[in-house]
Amino acid sequence: MKKINIFLILSVTAIILLLPSYVSAASKELVYLRIDNVTTSSFDDTADWAPPPEPRAVIDGDLLSRWSSNYTDNQWVSLDFGKTKVIERIVIFWEAAYAVDYDILTSEDNKNWQVLLSLTNQDGGIDKIEFAPQKARFIKIIGRKRFNPDWGISIWELLCFGPADENPDDKPLCSVYPKLANKLAEDEIAEVEMGLEEPQDSPGVLSLDEFQKGVVYTSWSRDELGTEASDRTLEYLKELGVRHLGIMIVWIQDSIEESRIYPDPKDTPEDNALIHAINKAHSLGIKVMLKPHVDVKTGEWRGDIIPSREWFLSYKDYLMHYAELAEEYNVELFNIGTELANATLPQWEAQWEDIIQQIRSVFSGRLVYGANWDDYKIVGFWDKLDFIGISAYFPLTAERDPDKDELIAAWQSNILEVEEWLQKEGLEKPVIFTEVGYCSADGANMHPWKVLSNLSDTLMDEQEQADCLEAMLTACSTRRWFRGFYWWNYFPQERWSPLGYIIRGKRAEEILIEWFKKI
Repeated sequence: MKKINIFLILSVTAIILLLPSYVSAASKELVYLRIDNVTTSSFDDTADWAPPPEPRAVIDGDLLSRWSSNYTDNQWVSLDFGKTKVIERIVIFWEAAYAVDYDILTSEDNKNWQVLLSLTNQDGGIDKIEFAPQKARFIKIIGRKRFNPDWGISIWELLCFGPADENPDDKPLCSVYPKLANKLAEDEIAEVEMGLEEPQDSPGVLSLDEFQKGVVYTSWSRDELGTEASDRTLEYLKELGVRHLGIMIVWIQDSIEESRIYPDPKDTPEDNALIHAINKAHSLGIKVMLKPHVDVKTGEWRGDIIPSREWFLSYKDYLMHYAELAEEYNVELFNIGTELANATLPQWEAQWEDIIQQIRSVFSGRLVYGANWDDYKIVGFWDKLDFIGISAYFPLTAERDPDKDELIAAWQSNILEVEEWLQKEGLEKPVIFTEVGYCSADGANMHPWKVLSNLSDTLMDEQEQADCLEAMLTACSTRRWFRGFYWWNYFPQERWSPLGYIIRGKRAEEILIEWFKKI
């Protein structure tokens, strides 16, 4: 745990200390300074990522709730004690979107501000900042430079401490937030210890006949899959009736022309975090699909990647690492690819057959490939797999506000086409939707694959999202070849997501629960 010790205003020395309890260097008792109000400069308003826009999330004692700013520098959070207090320690629990450089300011009137200290070249995690006692009513944290220029800044919890004899109305942290006090005393944050874990037993072999009640579990983070937030989310998913979890694993390539695929230092989960999520799912009786994704750094869609023999060699190395991990940790289903349209053209069929053979030599579970909704017919290696997988973002209607019957009719038309193709090709394979989802926005049924931008451009529409999900289940659930789906998506952290694919707390989640009980 980091501690930054500041004794001179504007003169900063950063050091790392481990402290067993919250007392000052002079052994004075410190109390937690109760905060009367919180204001912020902005909120993250992205459609599919942001937490709820609640400034008090940074003072609620909960390391699973957070504030997140918009995506510019100089965003801030300001604390009002309600009256002047004496403060000599601040603890900041940063989310992955931390400030590399930031200032801490004080004020008596919320107008005239003085710089208490400036910190530079910080590395996130927990900052424990100690300084000479200061009188202040207001404290402000301003992020001058962000760790990732594509993100804002985000804080789980912000704690202020001062000497007990100077703050007689305040109490020790253990009296206010005992769980948080314990975590601090034990040098812990909201993370599970991530060593190399022993494998958990699988809930059972994945049968070709069982209906897969799944969601895609998405994280662009090195360690998020190993956190307490993730564990709680998996417990929540079990209560919903989820019994199959598709864990996304992102690697990247620099452009669609490149042949090298490699782990991203920020977005690819570390193996110990991935293993923890697999074990946690298995402990809950949830079966796991590993779902490798290739993202293109320049932003193009993975289906436009231009493959080559060198690309396939790099791709096979990528898959083999996770196939071996999947075998060791009793994963039930391995997805050998997602929406790689150009790479599944007929001239590359031999490369795919080699990949499948190599994976089967080390992995004893089931195999699937997730073709995009408009190219599943060109895949030539379905007979080598256990399931046919489709990213089922079929466009439904040309209307912004269709009724449920229209959506059901559109789905029936799409699955009739799938059914006719299966019969024509003589494919007696179970079909699963390795992805399916809709934004909670007006017109989402027209282009289900389209990620919507923000609330200023689009109307929120939870009902259309719910109707699309129910239409899919109504049309598909009676087909013998349809053996389940993975809803896109759930994050390990709770998201606000007013326009996103996330259904947590929305009407579509109620539909999902009802159907999981029926099927």
